[in-house]
Amino acid sequence: MDSKRQEAEELIYKVMDTLDKTKSNSEYYKTLFAEMSDEEFKQWCSRTLPIRFHTKPFEIEPKMDQIEKALNLVGIPLLEKIYLPYLYKNKEGKPVASHEGIVGYIHLKKMKQFLTKKNHMSTEIAKRDMKSGALISHDKGGRTSDREMEAMAVQNLNKIMKEFSTYRADYMDAKSAAYNSINTTGRLSMKDIPIEQEDSLAKMQLNTYMIGSMLQTNIINVDYYLPKTLKDKKKRTIRETE
Repeated sequence: MDSKRQEAEELIYKVMDTLDKTKSNSEYYKTLFAEMSDEEFKQWCSRTLPIRFHTKPFEIEPKMDQIEKALNLVGIPLLEKIYLPYLYKNKEGKPVASHEGIVGYIHLKKMKQFLTKKNHMSTEIAKRDMKSGALISHDKGGRTSDREMEAMAVQNLNKIMKEFSTYRADYMDAKSAAYNSINTTGRLSMKDIPIEQEDSLAKMQLNTYMIGSMLQTNIINVDYYLPKTLKDKKKRTIRETE
């Protein structure tokens, strides 16, 4: 066995036994490592988050003091002083350290919108897939992500969400009406834009797939009728009354 591997294994067993007094976790890893060659162990260590701690309700539940001891073993401080230069500075302009606080490592991936080097914004929306309504080619960047919509929902920005998901998205008739209003009056008001469910290319495409799969939905259908069927039915009714 390689000396570095032996050192790594001993550290893993030591940390696990600190967190788990039943030694179930260390026994699990001893069994796992016994079947590995040095090369397999190296490949295992190269995986993303290879080490996992297995808990068991009421039996294997590490206490805070155990967690702190385990962190000290691997050299990770539980408490750290934080410098917030945009909030606190001394008379010399140097940032002042705060009291010690728990520092956690967030496992969430940073959104693309926050990465300046990878950020992209298109200035045209002409290139579009007319089946789904999605922008394609060089205009693909000009779309609103699901995370942005969630952020607006949290802030109760319902009207903005409606604007971004209708005539700023794939509601083509509403989009034409919006452009016409801007060109003729120089203004745009949401209440002046007719918004119909069947105007959405994406909803129409999804509804078509659902019908082709013999599934009935209320995505755009009303009482099992297609929007076109209802409009034709309304026209016939008007002609009969006249």
